[in-house]
Amino acid sequence: MVEKEIDKKGIIKALVFALLLAFLGIGILGWQYRQIESEKVPALEERLEQKSAEAVLEKFMHARIQQSDKTAMDYLTERAVEEAASGQFSLSNQMERYEILNSEKLSAGKYRYAVKIYENNGRNDFVEVITLTKILGQYYIDSVEMGG
Repeated sequence: MVEKEIDKKGIIKALVFALLLAFLGIGILGWQYRQIESEKVPALEERLEQKSAEAVLEKFMHARIQQSDKTAMDYLTERAVEEAASGQFSLSNQMERYEILNSEKLSAGKYRYAVKIYENNGRNDFVEVITLTKILGQYYIDSVEMGG
């Protein structure tokens, strides 16, 4: 009988110890998850935002290559439309292809890209600095400037 009481106490101690270890493990895993979430999630969200802006830039550039001014205009803000109207940049050059040289995040919802434009004749290649801004969840071309 004394042996059965000792066995029951030992089993209860083992169960309590196992439960404490399980809770400790859950706590450690929860802490690790929060650490990963606080570091990785913002970086992932930032990368998705940049990809979203680049997708709009690529659509805009492809419209320009195809010399579809109407389609290219769909990606412009009012400011960029005014820049195009005043001749600061042309929607339809003799573009053959383009290359994104670099990108920079300016602020929340705003990116700047340096884009090298290769013309058909190959002699008048140039660089444009294109700024995109997010308006109501969608990126638009806000400014196109000649690079120097």
